[in-house]
Amino acid sequence: MQARELTPAEIEEGKRGIRDREFTATQVQALVRTMDLSKKRHQRLKQQGKMEDYELALRKENETLYFNYPSLFQMHMENKLDETFFDMLNLKRKIEKGEMTAEQASAVVGQQLFNRFVPHVISNTPTPPAPRMSYEDFYKQSNA
Repeated sequence: MQARELTPAEIEEGKRGIRDREFTATQVQALVRTMDLSKKRHQRLKQQGKMEDYELALRKENETLYFNYPSLFQMHMENKLDETFFDMLNLKRKIEKGEMTAEQASAVVGQQLFNRFVPHVISNTPTPPAPRMSYEDFYKQSNA
């Protein structure tokens, strides 16, 4: 999946929604949780195949997420978030608490991605990477 970037017109439109500050991991998670509610509220549009209307409705209700994190917005809208999202939030929290540096977190991410995608290529086995827990399943498990 190619990362979603805003068009110049969207940037101009979104200047009212783009913040000049960094969001905390908790704030980013809250934005995504708010979008969960929007997705439920407008699921009928998606079920009816009105994807443009669905995206516009989500965008209108989640402008901060859309304009500040367009790729995250798109991935969530397309149900492509998985437990990797929570791993990233946890690393961001550790950086915010001073428990690790951004460089250390980057190394952790690199190692995780290596472990996930490279071993089966090196060993010439057709075994694909193990699927990650979906966003929805992760929340079900953590709230059980």
